[in-house]
Amino acid sequence: MNILYLCPDVGIPVLGQKGAAVHVRSLVTALSGLGHKVFLAAPCLHKSTVSRPTHSRFRRICWNNLDVTLFQLPASLAIQNVSDSLKGFNEVLGIDNSLPSAVRRILYNQELLTQLQRRFEEVPPDFIYERGSLYATAGVSLARELNVPLIIELNAPLALEQASYRATGLDDLATQAERWILSQANAVLTVSSVLQDYAISLGVNANRVHVLPNGVDTNLFRPGAPDPGTRARWGLGDGPILGFVGMLRPWHGVMALPLVLGRLVDRYKNLRLVIVGDGPLRAQLERDLRDRGLISNAVFTMSVRQDEVAELIRHFDVALAPYSQLDHAFYFSPLKLFEYMASGVPVVAAEIGQIAQVVKDGKTGLLYPPDDVDALVSACNRLLDDRNLGQRLGQASALEIRERYTWTNNAKRVVELARSLIARPAEACA
Repeated sequence: MNILYLCPDVGIPVLGQKGAAVHVRSLVTALSGLGHKVFLAAPCLHKSTVSRPTHSRFRRICWNNLDVTLFQLPASLAIQNVSDSLKGFNEVLGIDNSLPSAVRRILYNQELLTQLQRRFEEVPPDFIYERGSLYATAGVSLARELNVPLIIELNAPLALEQASYRATGLDDLATQAERWILSQANAVLTVSSVLQDYAISLGVNANRVHVLPNGVDTNLFRPGAPDPGTRARWGLGDGPILGFVGMLRPWHGVMALPLVLGRLVDRYKNLRLVIVGDGPLRAQLERDLRDRGLISNAVFTMSVRQDEVAELIRHFDVALAPYSQLDHAFYFSPLKLFEYMASGVPVVAAEIGQIAQVVKDGKTGLLYPPDDVDALVSACNRLLDDRNLGQRLGQASALEIRERYTWTNNAKRVVELARSLIARPAEACA
């Protein structure tokens, strides 16, 4: 089949290292690997191009020896000028909000629709698969015009997330837009059961909402002997390693890491905390580690390529997912969790949301109550003291992931759903 994968989010450089970009590329690769012709349309390719409009273009790219046609459809200079004007207005008032970004997203929709219409009016795709984003109405309009099914992937409660973390003053508009977009889709795929409930609460027909957790590329993330060159290159030392992968943001629970390291460092010679990723909390983490006298026991790799992430994970003796209890339901489907487990590394994770469904405590990892630092330290101690336990958990988790949580399995489910929508168009749109 011909598949249009639409990623209209101006905040996701699809060739970058953000988790969202990895997610996009992974599913596109899996769909292509099943023999389908995939067109990926997105406003930006790399982080550096997000705010610098260029001429739209398409080209063929290759991931894992698979060809995909990539359309870069950037926002115009006119839209960028409006966004810049709003940023300047905020600066005059001395305020910080995401209104410039919200307005840019809204204005971008019509431009995106026009560009997509030109490219697919003669040979439309068999279906459109869209990564849901705020105010993104172009996919709905294009699917209607081309008379093809639209499947929307929902990775977060978008309007709720904006209201909680990115004040714009447009909360009601964001909620109305999200409700309309999801209700117009032929099917909605949510990455967790909490998000399934959220979509249904917005009025989406329950029969159209399906849960499809994130997956992993098991050709890349797999058990294997750690590479000594990687250990030397990053200065990981010769002691045990506590590892974390991901963006350094408040809801990831990363501020507990210095405390955990401080509780364990005297017991385990040359213990290292390896943090693979970057984000707004990095400076605060570094300062906390320095204040505790632990900075020499920590390694920050910043953002690295996925193949480097996979190699680093294989050096972890304990892989951490220390999520905190939030003010709202835990709706995430953490990519790091699947990558850790697929690599055969023992996981210590907060028992919250989907994590408690994926990790079987004592069988494929160790769970602890969120925000309970004593329990987190105790679980780390168990694995560092009993390497055989870690090996058993890692082997079991790798097997579990290969059987249930791969991008190829997800791609098969997407195609199966699309075919059912194509075969029953009247029923699908009822």
